Amino acid sequence: MKKYFFTALICAATMFACACEPKPVDPDGPDVPEVPDEPAFSLDSYNGHFVEAIAEAYDTFQSTGSLPVTVNVEGLTYTKGKYILAACKLLEKIDAEPDTWQDTEVDLPPVTFGDEYRYNTYDPDVIDMAHVRYMAGRLAAFAAERGSLPNYVTFPSDNTDSPGYMPKLTMVVTEHDNMMNLRACMVVLCRVFHYFKEHEGKWPEEVSSWPSDYMGPARNCPTDDPLVQSTLQEALKGLSADATPRQKAEAIFAYTRDEWEWENYSNTKKGAIGTIKEKGGNCCDLTHATLAMCHAAGIPARYLHGQCYFTSGVIGHVIPEIYVDGKWWICDPSNNSATFGTPTWKGMETFNGRYYELEF
Repeated sequence: MKKYFFTALICAATMFACACEPKPVDPDGPDVPEVPDEPAFSLDSYNGHFVEAIAEAYDTFQSTGSLPVTVNVEGLTYTKGKYILAACKLLEKIDAEPDTWQDTEVDLPPVTFGDEYRYNTYDPDVIDMAHVRYMAGRLAAFAAERGSLPNYVTFPSDNTDSPGYMPKLTMVVTEHDNMMNLRACMVVLCRVFHYFKEHEGKWPEEVSSWPSDYMGPARNCPTDDPLVQSTLQEALKGLSADATPRQKAEAIFAYTRDEWEWENYSNTKKGAIGTIKEKGGNCCDLTHATLAMCHAAGIPARYLHGQCYFTSGVIGHVIPEIYVDGKWWICDPSNNSATFGTPTWKGMETFNGRYYELEF
């Protein structure tokens, strides 16, 4: 009796051990479970085709310097305001419904928009996705309430808990809110969707906040004119062939400050060419000529505009900002006492913005 019980116990233990031991499989045989392939990234829907159109708008921007006036989606034409509103709504929809955002067409009510060139005081050279989402949300909310897109979005500086919080920027000594005008918002949104398309449904961590490369020709600011080119060579005379962008920028600034005279009148009168010919101009024209030479040298430069504090009072002023060594430098050629990066005025009462083209 004991023998049979012991034998049964051994058999039971053996069966238990066999049950726990993994069953060998032939890696090339039918027992290997098949892992299904992840579905390929596709934009084969109305919403997906809208994403493609917004991304292609950025391709146009890269080749021409401007976003297209309209885009086409499935045979329908959408104005700039409409496709920017679509970008805002699609961004929200993709975040909220990552697996089903293409199933239901995004709703696009009528919307108007302006093309205000001012109010671009946004300071960082990049914008992260948290602030892109805040900006897109503000644009969409304004459009829903007013039926139009706003001229700008202000990033709050008084509430650190806000998803759009951004500390004030300092312009010499005075502080101002970071504001992004609609022109820049449009470029940023198209840039983000271009990344989304190229990286198969992934958002970037951050993108450039620049609404331009600040390098091309602009109104009153040609870059390929022979006079601009010859004056640039004169300004760079004495520099070695391997001079750095910083050395070139300092040479251009020193030339425009020391060789040309400041004249007292309002707005643009001569442009870059007339200023170079006459060796003088007001702040607008001196800036046109400085930027034309910087752009011709392959150095980004832009217009800075505001109501500045001078010893004589508050005066509207336009100044070049030049980008070298990963930083923007205020370079004011209208005063012989100014140095590279340090103007003679003491701050800005009103910061009107930064422009790639001066419209007055």
